Amino acid sequence: MNNMIVGTMFKEELRRFQEERKLGDEIFQYGTVMKGWWSGFKSRYRHRLVKRRGEKFACNRSDWTKLPNIVQMYDVIHDELVDTSVAIKLDSPVFTDRDGNEVNKDERFDKGTRHQVNA
Repeated sequence: MNNMIVGTMFKEELRRFQEERKLGDEIFQYGTVMKGWWSGFKSRYRHRLVKRRGEKFACNRSDWTKLPNIVQMYDVIHDELVDTSVAIKLDSPVFTDRDGNEVNKDERFDKGTRHQVNA
């Protein structure tokens, strides 16, 4: 943490905070975070921190992994692909099976696509 605040306004604010409260002793370096800071940080924010092994997502991932948000994300990506001429928009959706072969609507595996990426 000390490396992150060097040369920033936070180091000076921390030094001022420590001096006002008369923290430390003769070997104490004002403007540096001490050992207890990390344990205090963890206890203050334990409701937001994820400690389980293998957890790769934010604690509120259930908020942004709803289907409307995923659909909106893909709509934005598809619009950008069309705008940059990387893809073209199709008039009707194309349905595929598990192997990627084009099939009719009754044999489809996916929801269908309305875009085709240019080769």
